[in-house]
Amino acid sequence: MILSCTTCSLRGYARDEILSCFQYAPAAGYQYWGIAGQLLWTLGGARWFDARKAHSLSRMAGLQGCTEVYGPSFPTDSVEKAEAAAEDIALLFDVAESLESPLVVISGGRRGDSGLDSTIAGIRKLLPLIEDKKAKLALEPHHGSQFQTREDYDRIFAAIDHPKVGITVDTGHFHTAGVDWKQLIQDYGSKIYNVHVKDHIGAQSVPLGRGEIDLPGMAVALRDIGYQGALAVELEVKDSENLPRYVEESYRYLSQLLANH
Repeated sequence: MILSCTTCSLRGYARDEILSCFQYAPAAGYQYWGIAGQLLWTLGGARWFDARKAHSLSRMAGLQGCTEVYGPSFPTDSVEKAEAAAEDIALLFDVAESLESPLVVISGGRRGDSGLDSTIAGIRKLLPLIEDKKAKLALEPHHGSQFQTREDYDRIFAAIDHPKVGITVDTGHFHTAGVDWKQLIQDYGSKIYNVHVKDHIGAQSVPLGRGEIDLPGMAVALRDIGYQGALAVELEVKDSENLPRYVEESYRYLSQLLANH
């Protein structure tokens, strides 16, 4: 498995989470990174993002590759708005191509409104636009969003069974929502494209190894399905001033975890 540091693990520490990631992730031992940020998670914002420059800077920092590009959710107001957003979300696949990233990750947008109908319609509209792109789409749960429960994923994959659409397991959001995510990993083995590694106490993110989440069990569950993708660290702690130290600790923690499991 690949250890990756997402830019949100440095969010709130300094002005620019991407440059902070380039500074602290390689120093901690990471060779891979994942990119988020306000410009990319805003519909249409990707057209203003200089992905080639980001790729060059990441290599200069000592990072070998990018594991994911985090993008905007489909609007959930209506099917029409979701379908109209497909072209903007397709821009993320151009960013992924420039960064040599295998994945675009999106969450489900606001829960409610038109249910999952809008998002499913948006994904269907997106797929022809990205058929010639290498990157896949990995749907991430966010507590309170359209992707939250096992039933949400069952509904999506009953409607869309496509090799370009899979799951980003987020241990923190699944934990908050009370989802049996280890069973989900087992049942959706071939659809697990990405893993966001968080530790939590309740709904609050804490440094890895200090919370309630069974991260050793995560490693075992992923080994059982032959998972070879990224373990992408996300740190959304209250004490953001300590994020560089937590990034370093997370690399040591996950390296030891994989060695033992």
